[in-house]
Amino acid sequence: MAGQRVLGVAVATALAVPVVAQEGDMDALLAKIDSRSGQYGQLTDILQGADPNRALAAFDVMLETGDMSLRETAISAAMTATDERLRARALWETLSQKDSFTIEIDAEDMDEDARATLDQWVGAISTWGITARISETQCLNLYRTGDCQTDYHLSVSGLKVEMRYSNTIQGGFAMTSEGTLAGEVINPSTKAAYSATIQLR
Repeated sequence: MAGQRVLGVAVATALAVPVVAQEGDMDALLAKIDSRSGQYGQLTDILQGADPNRALAAFDVMLETGDMSLRETAISAAMTATDERLRARALWETLSQKDSFTIEIDAEDMDEDARATLDQWVGAISTWGITARISETQCLNLYRTGDCQTDYHLSVSGLKVEMRYSNTIQGGFAMTSEGTLAGEVINPSTKAAYSATIQLR
């Protein structure tokens, strides 16, 4: 009987050890999460703070680390920053990392004939591939690589973006405070203009 009691105590003790270890691991994990969260919060405060030069420096340093989480934090925070230079940096960094982008044309109030004309052109939603990125001139080629293609490119200037794809489509957009490129696209053949957006995130 005494042996059974000893065995029972031993089993209970053995079972308790992993539980204590798990609780210790959880406390350490939560402490690490809180620490990391606080660090991200501090960096976001700098990016959206009143000192634009410090915000730009923080943005560059965060991207230079190569850490994807820091990169996403930097770009997301910079998108809604008050400093236009920082928002422009975030715009270029976002577009330059894309393999393609999608244009959404506002077709909600179109009649059947107008919608049919749109569908025969590029449609309400069209996706365009990016073939090369020329950072020196902030140009994204939409056809071929090498130098910026005059007739096939997306060019970024500050918070504005211009698009040209030969005789198929032309467009102009500006980044809103919500992180969307809003503007219009034109059918060069018919000269018809349409309100359109490009989602960045």
